[in-house]
Amino acid sequence: MTGQTFRGLTIAAIAILAFCSTAQAFMGEYTGTFYADKVVQMPAKAVVIAEAEDRYRICIKTTDTGAGRDGVAIEVYGHKRGFECLISDRAGGYHWGGQIKDGHLSIRSGYGQHFELDKIVRKSPKEGLKPPADAVVLLPYKQGAKPDLSAWTNQQWKATDSGTMQVTKGGTQTKERFGDIKHLHLEFWLPLEPLNRGQGRCNSGLFFCDIFEVQILDSFGLIETSGDCGGLYNFKRPDVNASLPPLTWQTYDVEFRAPRLNSDGSVKEAARITVYLNGVKIHDNVELPHGTANPKADQKATGPIQLQDHGHPIQFRNIWLVKG
Repeated sequence: MTGQTFRGLTIAAIAILAFCSTAQAFMGEYTGTFYADKVVQMPAKAVVIAEAEDRYRICIKTTDTGAGRDGVAIEVYGHKRGFECLISDRAGGYHWGGQIKDGHLSIRSGYGQHFELDKIVRKSPKEGLKPPADAVVLLPYKQGAKPDLSAWTNQQWKATDSGTMQVTKGGTQTKERFGDIKHLHLEFWLPLEPLNRGQGRCNSGLFFCDIFEVQILDSFGLIETSGDCGGLYNFKRPDVNASLPPLTWQTYDVEFRAPRLNSDGSVKEAARITVYLNGVKIHDNVELPHGTANPKADQKATGPIQLQDHGHPIQFRNIWLVKG
């Protein structure tokens, strides 16, 4: 059946598109109010994460409780039924029931407490940022036109009709080597992989000077580690989880100061890096005394920009940098 087509799409492809469309209706961020009782109300927010083809993890917490008042945080699960996500679970000593429908999350405890939240859609304020006149354009972006991949070594990566570069087989790196970078801009898109967990969920990485990695991963809604999106891999976790949901274009904006080396190759001054994920500063002039994944790796004053392949169809676009 998967070989049959309708208007150029296989049955399997149509099923994936339908699932992604349904998941997008539920997963994401929500804001609203927690009604503790008839008198007390508190601002609240939630994230909804797809964790199976019809199952969603829902994390809700109050955001401003006032002086001397405890906050409220619950984590419950819901499942898709038709055009709704139905919630029936226990958390915080109570049973909670409710639903997500038409962009509204409503959930009530058996004691009458309830959350009323509406979905919000955030975009990175840096999406579509244009390269300045002195930029080195590594991956030009024009909607509807295949990008020029000539700046990259792996020509097996796919130039798509939508203007992006898609991971296919093996990593890729720029043919040119770079030292100090005043500003690197990169946009990436992660597919929805609800059955995967941890490092198996849309894994890639952005490398400087061969050994310093900023992780790329679907980490939306997680308590992050140094291995999650925005992490300086295996070295430092991001200061805040600024990830957007999968199926959303996300951005990195990075300032990188390459290591200064002595004549014998030893490190005179450590590398430093500042990273913005989706316009939010997640690393502020962090010193990198050694490689992130391999602390014993030899350091270099210059190197290519590298992007990893871990077997996920991640897409990139609009990559450029200004040398330092």
